Amino acid sequence: MGGGFSVGGMISGLDSNAIIRQLIQIERLPIQRIEDRISALGKQRTAVTELRGVLQTLQNRARDFQLNLVFNKYAASSTEDKVATATVGENPVLGSYAIEVLNLASATSAVGSASLGAPINPDASLADSGLATAITAGTFTINGVAFTVDPETQSLNDVLSEINSSGAGVTATYDPATDRVSFENSAPGNTSLINFGAKDDDSNFLSVLNVRQATQSTGGNGSTVVVGTRNLGAVRPGDTLADVNFANGPVTAGSFRINGIAIDVDPAEDSIADILARINNSDAQVTASYDSATDAIRFTSKALGSRTISFESGTSNFLDVANLTTAIQTAGADARFTVNGGPEQTRNTNEVSDAIGGVTINMTSVGTTTVNIAHDEDGLVAGIQSFLDAFNEATNKVRSLTSRDGALRSDGGIRGIESQLRQVVFKTLGGLSGDFESLAHIGITTGDSFDAAASSNLTLNREKFLEAYKESPDNVRRLFANSDKTGVADEFQAYLSEVTKSTGFLNARIRSNGTIDQQIKAYQDQMRRLEDRLGQRE
Repeated sequence: MGGGFSVGGMISGLDSNAIIRQLIQIERLPIQRIEDRISALGKQRTAVTELRGVLQTLQNRARDFQLNLVFNKYAASSTEDKVATATVGENPVLGSYAIEVLNLASATSAVGSASLGAPINPDASLADSGLATAITAGTFTINGVAFTVDPETQSLNDVLSEINSSGAGVTATYDPATDRVSFENSAPGNTSLINFGAKDDDSNFLSVLNVRQATQSTGGNGSTVVVGTRNLGAVRPGDTLADVNFANGPVTAGSFRINGIAIDVDPAEDSIADILARINNSDAQVTASYDSATDAIRFTSKALGSRTISFESGTSNFLDVANLTTAIQTAGADARFTVNGGPEQTRNTNEVSDAIGGVTINMTSVGTTTVNIAHDEDGLVAGIQSFLDAFNEATNKVRSLTSRDGALRSDGGIRGIESQLRQVVFKTLGGLSGDFESLAHIGITTGDSFDAAASSNLTLNREKFLEAYKESPDNVRRLFANSDKTGVADEFQAYLSEVTKSTGFLNARIRSNGTIDQQIKAYQDQMRRLEDRLGQRE
């Protein structure tokens, strides 16, 4: 109230404060009506935003026809998936193809011609013999007989002699050619298991000899024989090259080439593992690995087929030291197959993409199969249905928003959108080659009729549509999109791109400081003036 003194009804006996409040409440009605209009405008903004999104979805489905994403759907099947499968690319040649796989493509492999590590010296102390793995002092057991080993004072031959003269019943032999130790039951014809190790053993001697898990077989004298699974001087891939006792001498710095790709080597810094990683990460198109069983480097070509792997020594002798310039290569094979009984074809891959137009054949085993390439009817129908669903959603949204209870009721501009969409979808196209001039001709209707005035949703008669498409696919395609831009999808795309674009009339309403914002601001200014006037009045 204006002043600090109020007599209320003290003199007159009337409650003047209550009367004033009632009068002011009546005079606030225009402000309440403005608040209702602002709220309605907010709902309109939400409604237009939702409508624009729905129309953009319809626009995208229309663009699918222009990009040939709806009709460019094909399916491939194989009568024998274990022999070959097929995948469809662009513009496949439809038909049925008899595929006979005569041979699968395989990869070339190469392995070093000898072991990398130098054979050990069996007469030197175990600690200085060149063993790749150091032997720990302690005891080990063979057939229940315990032996003591001291790597600082005993040689391999010393230990083997002790075993042979013991009661263990075996003969142990070192073969310098293979750098491996073998054990054989001393008694001819004795096929008993040779028992390596015991619970209380504390030396790794038998593990270093690689016999504990080795296969036990029958030897020439009919007794059990066990041979170490790898050479005793086998390299350790993680050791620096300069510290490895290679059979062919030390590695020199420089580079070498695999399939023409240069690989650098620094013996003071690199290990075998480093070199292999460098090869695998290069463009040499091979996979290199260390084979611990043979103490050799193994290569497998990434490309299939009968081409061999090229090894070229350069400024480094790494390939010579690794026995790769004399590598044992097993050339891969080319794939061999026929199509529809035609001439034999060869490829250096099992995925053949140039034997049937627009189709890739993936061969997986030798045999025969029939590959069928046809239209993907399910995918095609799904694409058409997706378009119809988007159309129905858009027209239903317009009717809902412009209905008596809608946020955009009686909005002629919005109602015009549905009118335009229905006008396009129900039109007849002239000038097309073929008998189909409207969507009704290919099974798209509003149920029992095709009435532009009806409010029913569009439906698809699958059988009628597929029959029409099989009869004249080009005619059906041009109903939706064609070079003259007269198809249903063409006109939807052109119209909706204008309606939904950032400068279109829908976005003009809802964007920041658009028409709705301007109306709200004008109402807010008017409401402030009325509030000020009402305050003065009160």
